[in-house]
Amino acid sequence: MSPLDEHTLLSLAIAVMVLSGFSLAISVFRAFNLYIKNRTLEALQVIGGLIMLLVIGGLLDIRATKGALSSSIITLSSLFALIGGLLVVLPFFVGIKQTKIDRELKVQVFVILASSVIYSFLPLPTLRKIGVILLLFGITLPIFILMKSVSSLAVCSRFNKNLLKIASWLLVLHAWLRYYSFKNPQTCIHYGVLLIYFISLLIWVYSTLKTYETLREWL
Repeated sequence: MSPLDEHTLLSLAIAVMVLSGFSLAISVFRAFNLYIKNRTLEALQVIGGLIMLLVIGGLLDIRATKGALSSSIITLSSLFALIGGLLVVLPFFVGIKQTKIDRELKVQVFVILASSVIYSFLPLPTLRKIGVILLLFGITLPIFILMKSVSSLAVCSRFNKNLLKIASWLLVLHAWLRYYSFKNPQTCIHYGVLLIYFISLLIWVYSTLKTYETLREWL
């Protein structure tokens, strides 16, 4: 199996994890919506999920067909990913009032934003650098907020809360190490950084799934 095939498979697995996590988050909110009964927020989440699906699916299709990811494609994809992610996250703060932003999340988001400094050293055109940074934030920040949203729910067990905390810090680590993934493509470092990201997403999906199952039992 060639390195390109390995990279494509791992990227596909990561995309499946991201989409699964967003789908489960939407399912969690829909379960709560049985009592909140806000169809507008539910529709916004579905639209956000579809946008994320189109963005990730489009990027994977371009990569699979060995097409070039131009600066404009990366920038537009990152903006749409950010919009889609925020639409999925929004109902947890508007509909489910117990979702709060604590000090730990603020620190993590600050550290993630600070990691953008290191990406300025990438040997890429300025617009492409901005696109890479926005793409990182457009997908990572909504995942962070969803982790916090699920963790703050009363139905989320202590064990799953701890798992989500580990997953969130792995995302922080990935944000800083991803620079070396760009600098060393198709190497052990590159795959190691992707593996950290995959493990973080896997923990997120597992914890969200278990929380959703508990929520269904409560309802």
